[in-house]
Amino acid sequence: MKTLDEFISEKANPEWVIYMKRLSANDTGATGGHQVGIYIPKITRDSLFPSINRVDCDNPNTEFSAKIVSHDIEKQTVKAVFYNSKLAKQQKKGRNESRITSWGGKQSPMQDAENTGSLLIFAFKKQIEIADCSYLEAWICRSVEEEDLLETITGEILPGVSVFGSGDSVFGGFTTVKENKTDKKFKIPDGWATTFPSGSEIISYLPSLFKFKSTSPDSLVIERRKAEFSLFLFIEEFHVLHKIKDGFNSVNEFIALANSVSNRRKSRAGKSLELHLEVIFRDNNLHDFSTQCVTEGNKKPDFIFPSGQAYHDVNYPEEKLRMLAVKTTCKDRWRQAINEADKIKKVHLFTLQEGVSVNQFNEMKQAGIILVVPKPLHEKFPKEIRMELITLEEFIDKTKAIYQK
Repeated sequence: MKTLDEFISEKANPEWVIYMKRLSANDTGATGGHQVGIYIPKITRDSLFPSINRVDCDNPNTEFSAKIVSHDIEKQTVKAVFYNSKLAKQQKKGRNESRITSWGGKQSPMQDAENTGSLLIFAFKKQIEIADCSYLEAWICRSVEEEDLLETITGEILPGVSVFGSGDSVFGGFTTVKENKTDKKFKIPDGWATTFPSGSEIISYLPSLFKFKSTSPDSLVIERRKAEFSLFLFIEEFHVLHKIKDGFNSVNEFIALANSVSNRRKSRAGKSLELHLEVIFRDNNLHDFSTQCVTEGNKKPDFIFPSGQAYHDVNYPEEKLRMLAVKTTCKDRWRQAINEADKIKKVHLFTLQEGVSVNQFNEMKQAGIILVVPKPLHEKFPKEIRMELITLEEFIDKTKAIYQK
């Protein structure tokens, strides 16, 4: 079998068009909904399957060959389908979305609920002329190590955000083509033109550029994260794009810039969500917490409530201690949070992942993990576990209540 780095190396050229995302519960069928199949956005559909962009017939589709390389599954025939009832039949509750279906049911890794949250790479063979794509090779990351390898090259791939572009661009170390990218130009401080700002500086600057509409912590954390991400991409392009256009005098020069971009993206990914939560906690009058304090074995939990000092005080009641781990995606990574604070038996874990399988949720629950998920994302989880999820607002209110007694 091929390795992921071999797969990436093969696809890092203009002959392939890359679409990457994290598999949602709707993609894998974990929610039990009718939308089973891998969602592709309009820009991807129109570029790769122009023949199905029509409303003069119901749900136009086209067949093509696909191979799941990561799981050594040979070629099969799949479909790109445009579910168009909202446009074709003017149905208010109709569908207006495109998906790649017919993967073979639950025995396929594409429809395996346990792969919810996994990183997916679709590599479409580029057509010589304007026509529908006829061949696809896919890779579903099978481990945290594979995801880390991929995101070292592409930068963090957030839940609900996709990457789409030519193979040489996406895997060349300078991915700038993202589905949610905006052409809006932001006014940034003069100093940022020469020195790339820190994550905390970017987040502190957001209110100068964005008027956030959300009033609840749950919606606000999603809105803030999207705004910060778009600003980060703008600043990155400002610093990097002209260097790429000017070209390089040596391979070492190219590698040095690619490594710089990669390291900066990894640094941002590691701290961004925690910084947003700090702001939201304080804005909601939750001030009693410590970040990255040292616990047993030199572990550093993301948040300890009410403080690191209280955690290490042998006389402080253990039942009043809280820990919040922060993981943008929690598949497989949730285990990292279990032993970060020995005194705390029930660990809260905040995530933006769009669903988990029922089996994985039960495994988390047995290990003492309580999932904290923004309310707008609850519908993306299987129905049978939604009532056991805690919203961010509920977590804030319950934590404040402990220290107000």
